[in-house]
Amino acid sequence: MTGQADPPPDLATRADALLRRTPNADLLAGISTDLFKASGLDQDTLVPVWLAALVELDAPSESYLMNLGAASQTGVSLERVHQVLAALAPIVGKPRVVSATFNIMKALKAGG
Repeated sequence: MTGQADPPPDLATRADALLRRTPNADLLAGISTDLFKASGLDQDTLVPVWLAALVELDAPSESYLMNLGAASQTGVSLERVHQVLAALAPIVGKPRVVSATFNIMKALKAGG
């Protein structure tokens, strides 16, 4: 995850397809929308915050797929994701960042 890579063009579509296969998808989407509004943060700030939480939780690739799909719609580049991971390493530890990187790569390669 180096360089000026951009998310795959179909990332948002694949994330949407995964969300539709998830139980209570509408509830999850509504919660995310409500929390976004309630946070008062703009998308450029909120996406790295969500990414940091996913890293700390050692989230599965599906969680990254859903969140990176939303992030790609707001113009967040994979370079920005890489920067956030680098910033998190001293706090959450290298093993979490390595796991997150693996799960992000898995999410990016996953089929819809």
